[in-house]
Amino acid sequence: MQSSLKKSLYLGLAALSFASVAAVSTTASAKSAAKVTSDKVLTTDATKRNVNLTGTNAIYSKPGTVKGAKVVATTTTAKNLNKSTTSRENFRAYRVAKTNRGSIYYKVVSYNKVYRGWVYGGKSADTFAGGLTSYDTFKEGTLTADQKSGNYKLTNPGKTEAGLTYKQPAWTQYKIGKTIADTTAYKDATFSVDKVGTRTREGDTWVHVVNQNTADTKADGWILLSNLTQTNAFNEQSQVKVVVKDTAGNTLKDFNYTAPSAKGKDSVVTNDFYTGTGTSAVFTDLFQKQLNSELSGTGYKVTASDSVNQVSAIKTGSTYTLYAKKGDTVTTGIKPYLAATDGVSASTPLVLKANATSSDKLNLVVTASATPTTPFSGVDGANYSANDVKANLTTNNLLTLTSVDYAKDSTGAAVATDDANAVKGTDGKVVVYHTVYTYSNAIAGTYSATNKAVALYSATEKTGASTTTPSGDTNTGIFG
Repeated sequence: MQSSLKKSLYLGLAALSFASVAAVSTTASAKSAAKVTSDKVLTTDATKRNVNLTGTNAIYSKPGTVKGAKVVATTTTAKNLNKSTTSRENFRAYRVAKTNRGSIYYKVVSYNKVYRGWVYGGKSADTFAGGLTSYDTFKEGTLTADQKSGNYKLTNPGKTEAGLTYKQPAWTQYKIGKTIADTTAYKDATFSVDKVGTRTREGDTWVHVVNQNTADTKADGWILLSNLTQTNAFNEQSQVKVVVKDTAGNTLKDFNYTAPSAKGKDSVVTNDFYTGTGTSAVFTDLFQKQLNSELSGTGYKVTASDSVNQVSAIKTGSTYTLYAKKGDTVTTGIKPYLAATDGVSASTPLVLKANATSSDKLNLVVTASATPTTPFSGVDGANYSANDVKANLTTNNLLTLTSVDYAKDSTGAAVATDDANAVKGTDGKVVVYHTVYTYSNAIAGTYSATNKAVALYSATEKTGASTTTPSGDTNTGIFG
């Protein structure tokens, strides 16, 4: 019994000693734990906060050295995520914390939301370090000549991932998803490509497509290049790749031309492009029509009689390089019109007359000078925009035009101020009016010595005499 008592006492003392040590250890652990002194939401550009795990630090439920922090992903897992080949495992940093020891921790989330937690980020909140590094999820590249000139259709239109377009290449930006949920309505649409790039993890090529029907842009967005079918892909059995350059060697246009006489690859099809030699050489009607279409609006022209555009033989499957020259500079007259009710088309032409008299009616406009000091000029055949027209009218102080003074008869029709039927006021004097025409729009076109640019004006009738003083020569209705 005594022995038993001693044994019990010994065990009790041992247990007591163990509990005491445990209590001391817990207290020490609590005292050694770091404390968070600041915890803030990151407000910098979200696209600049894409990160990759380095694998040197784990992901924790709290900043790693804070009491109660639990491992969310081990360093081994972090190393595997660092080398992931799926963009779904890209990470975005969205909070930053600092401990009393000066350590920085970032809270991150994987794009697929499988992993979320805190990762050690070094000692400075200015740059990602430690367990994180900045990461480019997508790298934009340069379009090839074929991609620039390509016409594409969706290979798998519908609701599946392969047939959808995205606001950004899929999974390259956090919570930025598809452009449209169903592309079935675009199964017959033809798209052009204006951007290209590669997802960093997968290494696959994505392109940004634009509907060639510019009135419907709902499906415009990013899609895997492999999910498109090029409808005008180069066929070396029947086509020649035509490249048009300027005299400095810059490419203006490139397109594929189907040679009517082609009989397989390496067929000599020179006569499908031009006939004759030297200064008597001319392009065939079909090829000239294609050239005109491709160069429309550029102001450049290609002539077969230029020796540089003549070669010994043109073969299918090859490239035919042409050199174009800019056309001459021409002055294009601007004709003013009263704008139609839709505001974008012409209604009644305004007749410009610098020396208008009281016999001139409402549609005769007085301007300080019908001949602008700065002509509206450009390369013959090159396109101009509505803004180009406006800029010229602004320079020439022609944004506002004023009619000659006129009166009205009892029916409200405009008459000369000295007309016997002119309505008089209570003071016995003829009631005088004038109309102010204000520029509202213009119609785009191409520079030409014969065609005229169209400027649209809105009309506001005002009571009283105009302060505009007619001067200059009579003009038939064209500026310039």
